[in-house]
Amino acid sequence: MNSRAAPIANRASESIAARFAADPRAWVLALCAAQLLLWTALPRFLSMSLPLDVVTNGGIPWGNEWQWGYVEHPPLPSWLVAGWFDAAGDTGVFLLSQVAVVLTYVFVFLLGREIMPAKWAAVGTLLLVGVYYFSVPTPEFDHGIAQLPLWAAATFFYYKALQTRRPAWWLALGLAAGLGMLAKYSTGILLAVVVLHAFSTARTRQVFRSLGPYLAIAICIIVLSPHLAWLVRNHFPTIDYAVRRAGHESSFLQRPLVALRFVLTQLLDVVPALAIAAIGGLIGRDALRRHALDDDGWFLVALGMGPVLLTALVSLVAGLGLRTMWGVPMCNLSGLLIVWLGRARWPVASLKRVAWAVCGVFAAMLIAYAMRASVVPELTGKPSRTQWPDREIAAAFSAAWTQKTHAPLRIVAGEGWIAGLIAVRAEPRPSIWTNASFAQSPWITPAELGANGALLVRQITRHGNLAAPVGFQFQGEKDFAWPYEKKAPPLRVAWWVLPPKTP
Repeated sequence: MNSRAAPIANRASESIAARFAADPRAWVLALCAAQLLLWTALPRFLSMSLPLDVVTNGGIPWGNEWQWGYVEHPPLPSWLVAGWFDAAGDTGVFLLSQVAVVLTYVFVFLLGREIMPAKWAAVGTLLLVGVYYFSVPTPEFDHGIAQLPLWAAATFFYYKALQTRRPAWWLALGLAAGLGMLAKYSTGILLAVVVLHAFSTARTRQVFRSLGPYLAIAICIIVLSPHLAWLVRNHFPTIDYAVRRAGHESSFLQRPLVALRFVLTQLLDVVPALAIAAIGGLIGRDALRRHALDDDGWFLVALGMGPVLLTALVSLVAGLGLRTMWGVPMCNLSGLLIVWLGRARWPVASLKRVAWAVCGVFAAMLIAYAMRASVVPELTGKPSRTQWPDREIAAAFSAAWTQKTHAPLRIVAGEGWIAGLIAVRAEPRPSIWTNASFAQSPWITPAELGANGALLVRQITRHGNLAAPVGFQFQGEKDFAWPYEKKAPPLRVAWWVLPPKTP
């Protein structure tokens, strides 16, 4: 660059920086644009097949049946992922996850503007780049990712309801709460924290003398009512699954370790955000001085830390196991909380260093995802879930079924992954009969099974069980080469046919 060009470039850079400093919304918009573009494009480029939770139980094959509930989960995420896949194919699935993340950024920023200057609300939003749950796991849309914007929206609506006492905000809270429960029952943890916070001070307790909270409860129940009716009709299968999934710590001495491990894991997930704050000068020995815990601070502490601590407490008391990824929506307010705790250092903090650190962490997370999706499978010789030859599998078995039965493939049976790949890719798309169980797939009836027959597929493993339900005829095995891991043993799939009844 020549001597004249350098000052021009510097002035342009300073002009852009000045514009961003003048309008913090531009920072958030830039983050949202980068999130939508890069975190959609990179996973889409690196993936041949769709992620595990998109294909298996709770994903596209179940969502295509449009039930008010499924044996493992409430229905909203399944509906969303099936709808976006129908509308935009594989790209729609990856884009859906990032839309959920971006909506979370928006609601976090809106909440932050109510509590602190817009500039620092934007910084608190940008710090979420350093929270693990907002990067590497997001391409796999699941019930946790679906909760992210609903938790953020419910928190924002609750704050506005407290401040304004207007019924509209309580109605919005009820709607967000109901949708959150339709996404995953752990939204109940957030709602419990909301209630505890509302009871925690004399000022917030006043809301129970108004109609607002009861409107929120009513709307929540109305939104949930079709699912609640489904639960009753089907004897609460999702509750049974949730308890089994959590597990139970029989030893009383192990309970504190389970709870502590969950809390520490959530803390580790925000370490990069803390590092960004430290680089920007928001963390120091004097960060907490001269500031009492006011109402807004208590709101951020209670809603930001309460869900994690309450989850750990429930585990400690009830002896339930905990899974790390249950904490996905619980860290939404961590960026705002970090900024608020460091408000004594706002005058000396460097927004420029924060911006560069955010960019660095954003890039590092993209690289980490690319390494996990491409390099790690090559080093281990174990193909990732997004590197399966799903289209070849679906085409091969669809053709084999048609050749054998001279009928369209309408039902594919098997475990959620291998059968799900066929259910997603075959045209026209068949229904999935998960594990050949009517209880797990109530949309399949004995009459429909008899009329349409079914294809049963199972991946052959060293310890695989090749037994099949009565009536299925063993047809043989098919081998499929891995698209990228050429040295890995071929994928071998056994298949059976239950012929359709002839009219």
